[in-house]
Amino acid sequence: MIRLARPEDVPAILALIHQNTDHLLERSPEEVESLLPTFWVAEQEGAVVGCCCLEIYSRKIAEVRSLVVRQDWRNRGLGRQLVREAVGEARRRGIHEILTVTSELGFFGSLNFRPVLNEKYALFWSADADADADADADAARPSERKQP
Repeated sequence: MIRLARPEDVPAILALIHQNTDHLLERSPEEVESLLPTFWVAEQEGAVVGCCCLEIYSRKIAEVRSLVVRQDWRNRGLGRQLVREAVGEARRRGIHEILTVTSELGFFGSLNFRPVLNEKYALFWSADADADADADADAARPSERKQP
């Protein structure tokens, strides 16, 4: 059964996310609680075995995030149902651009997620990479020192 998450589901949602941080970003309890109106869970045999969030950024764009299904419940269509709930909510709200950042291109492709014009990419800024880029840029610049 897919349903909206409730406050009592927060510990199970956090546990699912924490067990999958190789693919998901951690979430704080406060963050999950604030997103409960657009967070869904898959419940089976009285336990939360999957979750998915629609994070709304504006009236025009939202992101499917924190999609995870417990290992022993995968390949049963629960992930697909969770994403469909999130997309359905976005459509009800008149949001027509829904993105996801994923390594599961085939899965999301089967749900009509596509690269936009094959030229847009999700780029992430990183403080560590920023320092490396500055060093590379400095090395590539012609010397600004005045010659004697």
